[in-house]
Amino acid sequence: MRSAKVATRYARALMGLSSDHAQLEAWGAELERLARMVEAPELAPALESPEVTHAARMAALAKIAERLELSFPLRSFAVVVARHGRVQDIAAMAERYARMLDDLLGRARAALSFAREPSAEELARVVAALEAIVHKKIIPTTKIDGALVGGVVAELEGKIYDGSLATRLAEAEQRLSG
Repeated sequence: MRSAKVATRYARALMGLSSDHAQLEAWGAELERLARMVEAPELAPALESPEVTHAARMAALAKIAERLELSFPLRSFAVVVARHGRVQDIAAMAERYARMLDDLLGRARAALSFAREPSAEELARVVAALEAIVHKKIIPTTKIDGALVGGVVAELEGKIYDGSLATRLAEAEQRLSG
């Protein structure tokens, strides 16, 4: 729980540095790149090791930010995060920042599971239906789930919208037997 509060605090601080939505988007992408790097299996253990001094950890994160060619605000952010001993929270910060940016820009992310690869029209129809429900622009990610016979299952803002064929058949069976 504490990590979530810390992540929110840092994400809010970074977001407060600009009101330019394009810049906020770019910073989000940079923060995500930084998070992926510090969580890399070959780097994470060294950054989290108690044998690494605080100064060495700060220098390492500054060097990583430089090598990733992050913008000045993100380089400074990385150093502040390291100075405060929060390197292990960068992934949570990136995740929280992305959610806050989505809220600011009126969009939501949906995970869509299809039985087979959807056509562009099918995907557009599902996205339009979800947008009508939540009144936000939907950013979909799709995956194929062989367990589905047909239809789609959408996970959006913590809710599951199950339009799978198996669920429809189970509902029909229940109505007929009920």
